[in-house]
Amino acid sequence: MTQQATKPSSDPSAKVVVFGVDNECRPHAAWFPKAEADRARTAAKQLRLNVIQVNGAATDLVAKLPPGRINMSGPSMVPTVREDLYEKLVGTINPNGEAGKEPGEPTASDCPSSWDAIKPGQVVLIHDSLVEGWWAGIVTARAGDKLTVRWRDYPGYPKETVPVTAVALVHPKAA
Repeated sequence: MTQQATKPSSDPSAKVVVFGVDNECRPHAAWFPKAEADRARTAAKQLRLNVIQVNGAATDLVAKLPPGRINMSGPSMVPTVREDLYEKLVGTINPNGEAGKEPGEPTASDCPSSWDAIKPGQVVLIHDSLVEGWWAGIVTARAGDKLTVRWRDYPGYPKETVPVTAVALVHPKAA
């Protein structure tokens, strides 16, 4: 008797999406059934990719993604996708950077109006390098004039501790 392959659920809430860019800035994205969520999260962490459970708003975008291959190793587990699809996906399912949030860590909230007003959970811009420029980060802790910031769109990257004056404020309508 042959074993029949199970068809993936069409219910978007029964899926997790793994997405991110590789070292050569190529976008990767794929969906995994909820039953493989833990294994997908473990693999995504090793690959420095984002993982998020899908909500109903992204049904059409998730349908355009290829299924992930949990039994593959390395980057082939999450295939590359077109840049336009990747940008729509990130804008829809990860607008506040929830994908990289550790348990108990604040979620992105309003934008601060001054350096003195910066608190955990707020979005700021953090400088990476002269070549890479400025990127959105979420403040995870503040101790006096030092901020601990995680990269909003790249949760696999290490957190940075910087002086409060080394970050830029985001205009409230831009966040």
